[in-house]
Amino acid sequence: MTRYIPAFFHSGRSLAGMLAQFCCDTDNESQLWPGSLVLNASNLVKEKKEGAKPRRSAVSRHRASFRENTITAYENRLRHYSQPSKVFRYFATIKMRNKSGRWEVFMTPSDFLRSIIPGIPQPEKLGLDKYRILDEKAATKWESEMLQDSIFLKLGTKGLLTFSDYVLLTILLSIPQRHIEIGFKLFDLNGDGTLSIHDLESLLLAISQGEASAMNTHLKNTLFGPKLNKKLTLAQFLEFFHELNDEVLNLEYDMILKDRYQSTNRSVISELDFAKLVLSFKSSRSERHQALKRVKEKYGQKMQGITKAEFIDFFRLVKELDSVDMALSFHYLAGADINSKTLRHIADVVAGVTLTEHLVEVIFTIFDADRDGVLRRMEFIKALRIRRRRSHTVSHHFRLTSALNAVCKCAWRTLPIRNSNRACSPYS
Repeated sequence: MTRYIPAFFHSGRSLAGMLAQFCCDTDNESQLWPGSLVLNASNLVKEKKEGAKPRRSAVSRHRASFRENTITAYENRLRHYSQPSKVFRYFATIKMRNKSGRWEVFMTPSDFLRSIIPGIPQPEKLGLDKYRILDEKAATKWESEMLQDSIFLKLGTKGLLTFSDYVLLTILLSIPQRHIEIGFKLFDLNGDGTLSIHDLESLLLAISQGEASAMNTHLKNTLFGPKLNKKLTLAQFLEFFHELNDEVLNLEYDMILKDRYQSTNRSVISELDFAKLVLSFKSSRSERHQALKRVKEKYGQKMQGITKAEFIDFFRLVKELDSVDMALSFHYLAGADINSKTLRHIADVVAGVTLTEHLVEVIFTIFDADRDGVLRRMEFIKALRIRRRRSHTVSHHFRLTSALNAVCKCAWRTLPIRNSNRACSPYS
């Protein structure tokens, strides 16, 4: 008997459909049978076409949000874990012919910022090995959106960055000024306070462990002239270094403001967006969720916001994280608590920045899990160290021999004979 049940329901549905047609008038305006609106699909179609645009369902909104969150999480992992070449190929958007007639991939300044700022999505239909193709005519007409005094325009090629430019700029954004000063003195062999392009090449190779090179970038013409015969002083290089960092921080703040608040005239980013940026690569999802929850509970209703000056001061402090870590260690070994007053004093002495009371309050809300007004040094330094590295510092090359070695060790540890011998050993 059970095999007749589907046929019974199907015939009942058809009968209800016919009754609905008779119970409605020709224009489908007056409903004689209350169920006819549900069973007659043509009514719904007409009403949707003639009436106002239907609201987006909760399911479709959930699917769109799930898709966006999944893509954002993937891009954040890509920024943090992938090789520099893959990051460049994913976020670069321009492909054009160079002077020799060969096709070459370029990054715009906006592409470069997206590659180092977590949470900023890549444009639709652009991704890994998907570019805007520019022919020779379009390439000559292409203009950068950057201002005339932008540091990116000093690199040449209308602000477009090659892969070598991308690697070099990323390395320069991830190292503190102190390392550059020490390296400059070490490679100044004749002691005249200047470096040639070959000396700078050796310095960059030493700092980046072989990743960054000045010889293959457009920066060499900016620093050493078109004939590469000029000498570079430490003051000149630090001027370029500070100009690069300041412009990237300003553009980063503006890009976050534009991405998060397109429909408003906001001039500051929220405390929650600032916390998301600081905790972008935190390994523990539960700790990140709890930190964001604390920020949302405290500043959700009375949002004051983080100004651009506060934003720049904080990340200047992050830039000098090694010295900050040393100063915090001294306080920890001396038995002193790291409270808000201590953090402001260290920022002033070590990094030369003045943190506002509001900014320090936000920092403690993010990192003070037990809310006792004392900062935990290890968690604070670990999170900011990942942030300072931007997308990468040293590439992690995967070697087949390392993988085979790991497999052999796991196999050896799980051998039943080895486990039985260990159990019978009198010394175990």
